[in-house]
Amino acid sequence: MTTIKQILMGIAIATSVCVLPNHSVNAASLIDFEPVDGKFPDGSVAVDNMEITDQFSSLGVTFGIDRNLDGLPDAGLFPRLEAVGNSDSVPGFYSTEGEEFDIAAPGFENRLGSFFLRGVDSLANGESLLISYNSPTKAASAEIWDIDGEPERGFEQWEVQALGSDLSVIDSIISPAGTTPVLESSPWLWSFDRPEKDIHAIRLVFTGSVSSVGLGFDNFSPLAVEGSKSVPEPTSTIGLFIFGAAAYRLRKGN
Repeated sequence: MTTIKQILMGIAIATSVCVLPNHSVNAASLIDFEPVDGKFPDGSVAVDNMEITDQFSSLGVTFGIDRNLDGLPDAGLFPRLEAVGNSDSVPGFYSTEGEEFDIAAPGFENRLGSFFLRGVDSLANGESLLISYNSPTKAASAEIWDIDGEPERGFEQWEVQALGSDLSVIDSIISPAGTTPVLESSPWLWSFDRPEKDIHAIRLVFTGSVSSVGLGFDNFSPLAVEGSKSVPEPTSTIGLFIFGAAAYRLRKGN
């Protein structure tokens, strides 16, 4: 039986995917933090809790933490690789429904994969993820996982910022507020597609109301590839209509 929560989750995911602007992404440049034969592009062996810095520099990006929001990586602070389903002392996110750490909601297991990126600590604010580019880009997209909250604690929310040549904010996207369980243990997809290559860095800044929060970051497309074939994406209206029709049939028992 399809529950109201599953219907709402489907609508949220359908909307987040369908409203993305059209752009072309080279599948080879997708950073999903899944090692090939156990290794990352620089040859390092993927290990749970390892610091992620320049392992993906061959794809044009490096990773860091920007606590003081100056657009520069803080010395000695780096995000960490997190193994899915790992029960270590520093997890990425917590699912209140399953009361487990780093577990995807049903139907999203393959999308989360075996690894994702978390912050320095699992439950600490002020650790904004910073992605610095070797050369500027015009387009990028990625997922933030498990944007939720609890009435007694508050809600989670993120601002994704595109930084220009002087490292000031030139564009931003605000995530949904985690006031419902719709995105619990599930991905929220964001995307930039600007007229010119003026994005020099991307920063994730926590803007929610809870006092502590985990971060799950995955499936990062750092750039759009010029000259490649673009696949048109459906509009949000069509996506919601299809989903609504399916939900209606389920309710009617057809």
